[in-house]
Amino acid sequence: MSHNPAQEALNLAIGHHHAGRHAEAEGIYRQLCAAHPDNTDLIHLLGVLLADTGRWVEGKALMENAILLNPSVPHYHTNLGTQLIEAHQYDIAIERFGYALRLKPDCPVTYYNLGRALMATHRWNEAVEAYQQARRFRPDFPQGELDLGVALHCAGRRPEAITHYQERLRHFPEDVAVMNNLGNFLKESGELDKAVEAYQLAAKLFPDNMVFQNNLGLAYKSQGQLGKAIEVLSANAGRHPGWASIRSNLILTMLYDAGSDKAAIERQQHLWNRHHSDAIRSRRRLHANPCSLDRRLKIGYVSVDLRDHVAGRALLPTLARHDHQNFEIICYCLNPHDTLTPAYKACADLWRDVGHLSEEQLADAIRADGVDILVDLSLHTSENRLLTFAYKPAPIQISWIGYPGSSGTDAIDYRLTDQFLEPPEGEPCASAEKPFLLPHCWQGYEAPAGYPDVNALPASANGYVTFGSFNNFCKITPEVLGCWASIMMAVPGSHLRLLNDPGTHRARTLEMMSQNGIAPERIHFFDYESPSPSIRQGELLKRYHQVDIALDSFPYNGMTTTMDALWMGVPVISLSGSKSIGRAGLSILSNLGHAEFATQSVEAYVRKAIETAMNIPRLDEIRRVLRSRMAISPICDAEKLTRDVEAAYRKMWQKWCAMPSAES
Repeated sequence: MSHNPAQEALNLAIGHHHAGRHAEAEGIYRQLCAAHPDNTDLIHLLGVLLADTGRWVEGKALMENAILLNPSVPHYHTNLGTQLIEAHQYDIAIERFGYALRLKPDCPVTYYNLGRALMATHRWNEAVEAYQQARRFRPDFPQGELDLGVALHCAGRRPEAITHYQERLRHFPEDVAVMNNLGNFLKESGELDKAVEAYQLAAKLFPDNMVFQNNLGLAYKSQGQLGKAIEVLSANAGRHPGWASIRSNLILTMLYDAGSDKAAIERQQHLWNRHHSDAIRSRRRLHANPCSLDRRLKIGYVSVDLRDHVAGRALLPTLARHDHQNFEIICYCLNPHDTLTPAYKACADLWRDVGHLSEEQLADAIRADGVDILVDLSLHTSENRLLTFAYKPAPIQISWIGYPGSSGTDAIDYRLTDQFLEPPEGEPCASAEKPFLLPHCWQGYEAPAGYPDVNALPASANGYVTFGSFNNFCKITPEVLGCWASIMMAVPGSHLRLLNDPGTHRARTLEMMSQNGIAPERIHFFDYESPSPSIRQGELLKRYHQVDIALDSFPYNGMTTTMDALWMGVPVISLSGSKSIGRAGLSILSNLGHAEFATQSVEAYVRKAIETAMNIPRLDEIRRVLRSRMAISPICDAEKLTRDVEAAYRKMWQKWCAMPSAES
């Protein structure tokens, strides 16, 4: 490489490489390698380019060969490690970075990429240390500053993460990524007021940044300010109709809101299809799945909740009991793994971690796997992949578990439901999706590990009745609070326990109840706690030891929350609504044999709660027998539910096979 023409050619090739002109760069690299076959720099650069362009096996072999011939060059190891991260071979990447740092211990790039690999393997504190070392040698690297905050947060060092970001913003007040992450961390830490302030500032400074607008709407929702949430989300869905997540969040928020009628929800579903499904429809392809009626079917589950999450835990009992002789189970996991993820993975015949794939790439992977029935477990909840379903990668696509009701997505063929969930007037749906009624309940229950025993009735010791509702606080609207105040006014000395994070929303709750005649000292709050390595979900059920009667939310009922309460011996008073999301209580209580607690009007809801609270002996009896009754009910019969779901899959498949041959 001592000759000028060769050096000029190399410089030209590197320029092409950095500019993304890969074909031109590759041609020159190969010519130079042929002329200088022992030059390890050329071998290495060609290997990096091949890896960059998806030819991983060939590229890796060249990079490893360069190291074999000349192991003392630190950036050879660093670049190979970086490519290994992209190939998800994190442990080997960490080894490579170790070699590089022994050769060059002051390289910020190596430390930064080591941090990335350690983050991917959940070695949070080691990642913090690596990012801090990168910062020491290169203090002006914005992505490193961003990732250091994430690592601190993941390590459970949230105050440090928040302080780090606040310090960063003092010096760089327009760092939008840090600003957004700061809002997210504040929200996850329960500091909703500060999170709203952060998002408000960001949205004001960057009004066209839809991430900030979206997060501001969701923060309002978390505070229970549904009107503000809908206003922000609706305005921005109109301004930027191509953002599917904003309209999904709008649709979901409208389900919580008593003022959003069926027609308004259906209109937003129509708009979702117009701006997303319509654009993708031309890229859908016919399915070549063999139309054999009785063959083993491939069932694909797509979820961001194959972890310690309420939706994932609702799926797990069925996932664990599938008949693998007749059904091949494929899990498409969108989330990082946690301590419960291995339980899901053990149930799958094929497991794919696909969170990094685009919507279309995921659709291609599903089609390549030959999935017959694809199950969406999210609907319009956070991080859904409805856009992947819009490509129609499987001949039959259904929704289940995310919440009862319809997504309105025109690529979904069925939704699993039951006779109690289905409103007599029909569910708002902007598509031809069909409800498929399971014979008993649409979703079962398996108590989380570590659940406590049922305790004695608290009212017997306290001398007063304690009502409680541990539903997501965004379901606790002014209308709901007004209803509960009427109940408490009629039950002397009664108390109410709620679950939410500290903030002004607590003060607003106390003020609203006070305006309805309920003194603040009668209202108590539990801080929200997420399951963690030190806190099991089952242990959180101890909250019910302080509750005599649970009050369901409306118009969006509780689901797992309701079943948790019943498992702890606490009866639930529910109000049945006109949409499926308002009929979960009716479904659960009917399957339990206590349909009398599912009321049909606000007045009946109030009367039932008062009547139940006034009969302490009856409450005591219910508490003693409710768990045993629930254990033998269809709600806890996971084996029967699984067979019912599989029968539904088989019937759907038979109908598809009977369709005109053009479909297959």
